[in-house]
Amino acid sequence: MNTGMIPVRYATALLSFASENKQEDIVYEKAKTLVRNFAEQPRVRAAIENPVLSYRIKKKLMLAAAGITTDTVFDTFIDLLHKNNREAFLQVIMLKYIDLYRIKNDIYAGKLITASKIDALTEKKMTSIIESQKTGKLEMQKSVDPDLIGGFILEVDNTRWDASVKRQLQTIKNELAIY
Repeated sequence: MNTGMIPVRYATALLSFASENKQEDIVYEKAKTLVRNFAEQPRVRAAIENPVLSYRIKKKLMLAAAGITTDTVFDTFIDLLHKNNREAFLQVIMLKYIDLYRIKNDIYAGKLITASKIDALTEKKMTSIIESQKTGKLEMQKSVDPDLIGGFILEVDNTRWDASVKRQLQTIKNELAIY
């Protein structure tokens, strides 16, 4: 089997199974938590791929990485991965599940990077402006990067708006270097 197809098939099956059990939103939140924890803690992924560890320990790690609460759909899915020896694909399956869920529910992802923390009103205004330009719901990931000096960087789908002071200073520096 093509390893590129494994995540697609398992994620599609999980979305279907979660929908049948009316838990696709819960699994979506677990998938986002798991992907974030795998990115922040690479040792978790290494432990799951470790052939020496027992399945019981691996399952506890996978469930903990997805969040403390458990539900039957996610538990059953973890058991299926183990039965088919696919635990190593968990992260990419969850990434694909997130993609499929967003497509199904008309959600698009955005990333907002600001020089300092912004208030809820400003965030709401930015979100409403973007949502007025596109159909669907915007799911915004926020972060703070003081190196921007001021302004913001906004990424939505494949479009990036860089209104940071850092970029403006770099543009001025490049223009002055020409002379």
